[in-house]
Amino acid sequence: MNGNGNGFAGNHLGVNLAYTKFFFVTPSRDDEATRAKLRAAGGVVARGFFNDFEAEGRDAPPHETIQFMVRADYGEIEATLTGAPYALQVCSKYRPRLKETDVELHRRVSEFADVTSFEGAVRVPQYTSAEMHAYAYKAAMARGSGRVQRNVVIIPMSKSQEWWDKAGLERQTYFYPHADRSGTHVKGHARAAEPGISTIFRKLYYNPDGHGRDNEWDFVTYFECADEHLETFNQICLSLRDVRQNPEWRYVTEGPEWRGRRVLRW
Repeated sequence: MNGNGNGFAGNHLGVNLAYTKFFFVTPSRDDEATRAKLRAAGGVVARGFFNDFEAEGRDAPPHETIQFMVRADYGEIEATLTGAPYALQVCSKYRPRLKETDVELHRRVSEFADVTSFEGAVRVPQYTSAEMHAYAYKAAMARGSGRVQRNVVIIPMSKSQEWWDKAGLERQTYFYPHADRSGTHVKGHARAAEPGISTIFRKLYYNPDGHGRDNEWDFVTYFECADEHLETFNQICLSLRDVRQNPEWRYVTEGPEWRGRRVLRW
């Protein structure tokens, strides 16, 4: 770890290029006074960040961004990480900046809300090639404003030790159409997710400290889409979780899924 907090994940190939942190906030009460305190806290921690609600397909995002999210079904489910009514995402090239935001948010809301968080890091894609880039990345859905792509899905996940014990070239085959050990032709990850390439904005964040850490997730998967593509997302999830189409999923453990909407502010 160097002086600015950026580091190399020693037990996982890849250099961290930027960092993100997700916060899930559950107030102890749902009344106007509590909501006013939460709005005030959000306004303070947002200072100095570009509000990503207005993102419009930027190739080079601002240095530091913030995004506010709320659950559309707040009050209908248990208030756990899955059901936290408010969420916040901050991004920076410097990890200490996220820690500062963490400290400030807790200081502002600790008297009336619980906060759960986890971090991610942006890295160069690992399982790719010229063909995969043309297929999955070049045609990928661009980032859109929260007024259009207003739905958010956040899913932390990990891969089993058996997965990490495989050679890198073997792991890569799971992302392409291939024949499994029985000789059956399977789609692989990329083909199973094909309907979402041009309809759903997606981002993969790696655990900044490497995979296989106790009580931590290996990845955070992040998605945005317009209302008309929510069902597309649901169908893609079914395909990816079907090991007959996507054998990679035998090695995946999914965390609690959080769904909500992007908002300009809490």
